[in-house]
Amino acid sequence: MISEVNILIFALLGGIVPALFWLWFWIRQDRLNPEPKSALFSAFLGGIVAVLLALFFELVIYYLIVDANISVGLRTPTIFWSNLENFVDKYNLITWQNSFWGQVTNYFDNIKILSNHSFDIKKAFLIVLIAPIVEELFKLFFTYNICLRRKVNDEPIDASIYMLTAALGFAAVETALFLTDPLTKSNLLDVLIAGSFRSIGPMLIHLVSSTTLGIFIGLAFYKSKIMKFLYLMIGLILAITLHSLFNLFIVLNSSTNNISFFWIACAGTWFFVFVLLLFFKKVKEVVRKN
Repeated sequence: MISEVNILIFALLGGIVPALFWLWFWIRQDRLNPEPKSALFSAFLGGIVAVLLALFFELVIYYLIVDANISVGLRTPTIFWSNLENFVDKYNLITWQNSFWGQVTNYFDNIKILSNHSFDIKKAFLIVLIAPIVEELFKLFFTYNICLRRKVNDEPIDASIYMLTAALGFAAVETALFLTDPLTKSNLLDVLIAGSFRSIGPMLIHLVSSTTLGIFIGLAFYKSKIMKFLYLMIGLILAITLHSLFNLFIVLNSSTNNISFFWIACAGTWFFVFVLLLFFKKVKEVVRKN
């Protein structure tokens, strides 16, 4: 059996190494005027903190909206979970949850593509809707406060670089957590396969969504505050939408055991990687026009 220390080391390496590769690749796109390493490191750390907080808030939202029965074993900190439980009891949320999600489940059971498969609508709601919104907001929050509001953000392309750096920090920890289970079972082949799939799919969707948002922020670099906010909202909505679509295909792949959904999601993500490379050039041209 692999020791707990080795599991932690291998899991972190499995998450960080692919992330560092993608970070190196994208930083090369701005090699003529590179960002300070300290700022990049801070953005990467911000992404790591973001994933931990995002997971916590996703759990809380899931508990309040979807299934309040998951509180068992999740009572740390005790006062926090006790207050949540009191809130649930006060407003009888469990009864509402059972009624609402029972109706939603019946509706999806009648959808042809899902009728013969075990489709967990509650899990799908968490992965397809809650997770993309929470994760994109936290990545933006930390990147904005760590880098985008500071002097290190001094040209249009910088927002994209910092957003993707934070996204890769986020994805690195997420991948490490994902690899923990096969490592615990001492199945190194599964670790290699899972790590490879994560680096070409789920890790890339974080890069694509966050970089898309960064590009929209960069395009508005020299515009008025109102236009900056408008571009920010458009970029954020687009980032969440791309993330949600990817997660939807992953859920369909898991529910139907049809690997085609996974490869469609990955192919779409790779397509947007190439689109982003073209938009990188577009953002660089903003400097020349001003």
